[in-house]
Amino acid sequence: MPAFGAVSQAALLKCHPKLQQIANAAIAVVDFRILDSTRGRDAQERAFATGKSKAHFGQSAHNWQPAIAFDLFPAPYDWNNRQSFIDLWKVIGWNNGAGKGDGLALSLAIPLRWGGDWNMDGNMSDGWDLPHYELHPWRTWAKQSKLFAG
Repeated sequence: MPAFGAVSQAALLKCHPKLQQIANAAIAVVDFRILDSTRGRDAQERAFATGKSKAHFGQSAHNWQPAIAFDLFPAPYDWNNRQSFIDLWKVIGWNNGAGKGDGLALSLAIPLRWGGDWNMDGNMSDGWDLPHYELHPWRTWAKQSKLFAG
């Protein structure tokens, strides 16, 4: 059975309890790593400058504590293996908070959006950020967290 390594576990501990819940349920089904959760100002601006994020500090779901977003990297750990990201999404799923969704997110009643399907219509026509998952709507969840400057 897959289990989180030390780096993934450390990132997970910085996450909102609902993200912890869904990650712990998913790891029992599919192998993946948690690459990122809470990002401070410098890390967020670096992500923006390198094209890994389209948001500046304070405009990303990663900039809060506890984290209301995380980035997941599915086995077999190949950035070019798009199917592995899709397979992980099929397990984790999505939930628009109004009863529409799929996977663990729907069954656990955790409102969750995937960066591979930003508009949450069940297809990937608008997705570009395959590792990214966030509580939805993240700005509402941010009101319950603290901005993390790092």
